[in-house]
Amino acid sequence: MSNMAIASAKLGHSVLVCCLFPPDQSWNKQQLCIELEKHCEVVVLEESIHFRFLRSPKLNNKKFIQKIIEFNPDIIHSHLYLSELLVYSHIFKSCRYFSHGHDNIIQLNPFRISSLFNKSKLTNWWERRWLLSQYSKAKPNFIAISKDVEAFFKRVLPSNRFKTYYLPNAINVERFAHQRVYENTAKPFKLISIANLVPKKNHTYLIDVAKVLVDRKLDVRVEVLGDGPLMGELQAKVKQNGLEDVFFFLGSVGDVSKHLNNANLYVHPAWYEPFGLVLLEAMASGLPVVCLDGYGNRELMFEGQNGYMLPVDTSADLFADKIEFFMKNPGSLKEQGLWAANFAKRYDINLYAQKLCDLYLQSKES
Repeated sequence: MSNMAIASAKLGHSVLVCCLFPPDQSWNKQQLCIELEKHCEVVVLEESIHFRFLRSPKLNNKKFIQKIIEFNPDIIHSHLYLSELLVYSHIFKSCRYFSHGHDNIIQLNPFRISSLFNKSKLTNWWERRWLLSQYSKAKPNFIAISKDVEAFFKRVLPSNRFKTYYLPNAINVERFAHQRVYENTAKPFKLISIANLVPKKNHTYLIDVAKVLVDRKLDVRVEVLGDGPLMGELQAKVKQNGLEDVFFFLGSVGDVSKHLNNANLYVHPAWYEPFGLVLLEAMASGLPVVCLDGYGNRELMFEGQNGYMLPVDTSADLFADKIEFFMKNPGSLKEQGLWAANFAKRYDINLYAQKLCDLYLQSKES
């Protein structure tokens, strides 16, 4: 979102970024905010909407309303579910609304009989009921970051009332571009993966893959960038498998690009991925990718051209086979890495910002 705001501002548009919470102190978010403030107005609201079942929500949105009145925007563009609730808590008739689908928002799933027996699903249904009512007043346009998210929106939203646009996510290609020397034969062969340490990212599987590679006497090093609630559990599994000298959790880091530049191959074991920005970042740095089919990343992977995507039920041995292939075939590593870097250029944030601004204008004319 920050990259999108900066790119839009560089096109000559006035941009206000409203944050629900102060920026996280970890990795490069603080630096990103500094860069953002050079181009855009940034305000931290610390407001939210509190739902009470079968009652009207409690609105804590005064700062948001006042800031919108002061800025007087033509477009209001929301990202992620909590901001969705705040943005649509007060409808400004003079604004055109866009809602960005970064994943399949479970709160928008329709009511099912089973929802009666699940407290969280029942709460989601009540929030959805309110949100759809607000959508009807605002008449928003929806943006899907992947074909999978687009299909989800079309499935859960009334198709005759809202427009959905497919606009694939984007990265700052220049930040990750790297003149890679593929002929470097230095060991160990470095595998890198970037993700929050949560169940859907499937790091337990990656540990199993590393164990297979070590058992095959292959000289590898696995680095996982990211933090999350499973850190302790995953570290314990690494120790149980005797992989302390092979498998490393580096936590949140300051400059992801430096770690990508020092790696040989990107691996991504997630069983669900709304799109796969980290795959593009790795490709932009010249790395092929070996991953599982996470649905949203299907449109990024081309078999044998920028890596390999395997079914989610693939064994650790077969996943390890693909890694071993690149280890023993440096020519293919280089060929697919160069193809990946060229492919990633299609998803540059500057091209994306222009397409987004075109959608804004298109919505004005329709």
